[in-house]
Amino acid sequence: MVDVCLLIEGAYPFVSGGVSSWMHALITNLPHYTFAIVHLSDKPDPERKRKYQLPANVVEFSEVFIHDVESVGEVRRPPLALQTWRELSEFHTALHADVPFANDDFMVWLGRSDHAGLSNHDLFYSQEGWELISALYSQFAPDKSFVDYFWTFRFTHLPLFALMEAPLPQARLYHAVSVGFGGFLGALARLRTGRPLLLTEHGIYTREREIEIAQAEWIYIEKQQHYQLGRRFDFFQQWWLNMFRYMTRLSYEQAERIITITGVNTRYQLRYGAAPEKLGIIPNGIDTQKLSQLAPVNRTDGAFNVGFVGRVVPIKDVKTFIRSIKVASTVIPTIHAYIIGPTDEDPAYFAECEQMLDLLSVRDYITFTGQARVDNYFPMLDVLVLTSLSEGQPLVILEGNCAGVPVVATDVGACRELLMGMHAEDAALGPSGILTPADSPNETANALIRLWRTPAMRAAMGRSGRARVLRYYRQETLYSAYNDLYRHLADLPTAARKSGK
Repeated sequence: MVDVCLLIEGAYPFVSGGVSSWMHALITNLPHYTFAIVHLSDKPDPERKRKYQLPANVVEFSEVFIHDVESVGEVRRPPLALQTWRELSEFHTALHADVPFANDDFMVWLGRSDHAGLSNHDLFYSQEGWELISALYSQFAPDKSFVDYFWTFRFTHLPLFALMEAPLPQARLYHAVSVGFGGFLGALARLRTGRPLLLTEHGIYTREREIEIAQAEWIYIEKQQHYQLGRRFDFFQQWWLNMFRYMTRLSYEQAERIITITGVNTRYQLRYGAAPEKLGIIPNGIDTQKLSQLAPVNRTDGAFNVGFVGRVVPIKDVKTFIRSIKVASTVIPTIHAYIIGPTDEDPAYFAECEQMLDLLSVRDYITFTGQARVDNYFPMLDVLVLTSLSEGQPLVILEGNCAGVPVVATDVGACRELLMGMHAEDAALGPSGILTPADSPNETANALIRLWRTPAMRAAMGRSGRARVLRYYRQETLYSAYNDLYRHLADLPTAARKSGK
């Protein structure tokens, strides 16, 4: 039995930066704990490579492929009880109404390691499964396409049943690094083993899925609408969103503690069903020793260098960054932008960004570096920019500020408290950057122009940012907090299990 089983969705060790860097550092700096990692991926990919070498205290690693249709095998079991199908029907009634589903029998069913014998094969290929889908369609979507309803049913259930069929390592504590599918698996672990579940949310998973669903081209909608957070969703979009909300509520219900990295996130956690007494805040921390010693490179070329550090994916809104450089270039003749981060996570989106360089005639001003060491770029940057649609507490702001680089960032997640201070004492250090609205290339460009015109402001913001990080965001504080949390939760007695098996 390991001390901690980490449940990770689509990140470490196959994705670099962000949460993955956080995970690797946490494991490495708590060497007295043993870890098992369960990584959730879409499908097997023989060409995928690990971006990190697992530390020695990771003693077990496994994967669950949640969208692998080929894994749906033949079922060998007696016929299911009608009650199992009735509970599934009741679950869908609650799901379509987007209300909590408080059914003790259903929780017992989830808590059984054999999930009452029901499998993906039953759901997709049995006569009872067909009758369930047909009845639900007649009840909730008779005016919609049955084909779209059928496939939405399949693709929303395949991952859940893949997780229910997945073996779990034995652990004193289960730690899910997000809600969603990882949180759902953590809830199953809690129900089946009685061991505590710890949740950590860097960003608000359900809110981020809301943004992605609003933009998704793979969900059929009857009439295309422009993205506006909070607008009315189409039937199938709402179905996906309700499924994510259900997983979030279940994760929050089963968790012993729910940790986030910033107070900004807690209001969303409360909105999505978290109990106030479970919430806690442990801010991100970074290794300040090397970054705080970086000094600007003496340049004689007169260039105004702007950096974007992050994955080239839609949630980071790289397109807004490119547009802002186009606008700023009309005023700043020496501007050059570096987009520093992996480009292989969403090849289609990267291709669209590449195409924008030619469409906007900015290829001479912008360089995609691919994955690179950011500390090699910070000394040459005048400004760091984030144009994300959603963030938690971005490490890159802490890293850039620690290196003395001012930041222009969208006013999302914890960006405001990182740049302006989280309380009066912190705010007294002064701003370390400029905030802009999301999806606002002109506002971002204006902030760049303002900083280009006032070198003294850039220098003052750089000093403020370094002072703020050194005072409040050292990594030693983070590791100490998780060490105490792990020790407390792992020593808790095993809770009574709801499952009957």
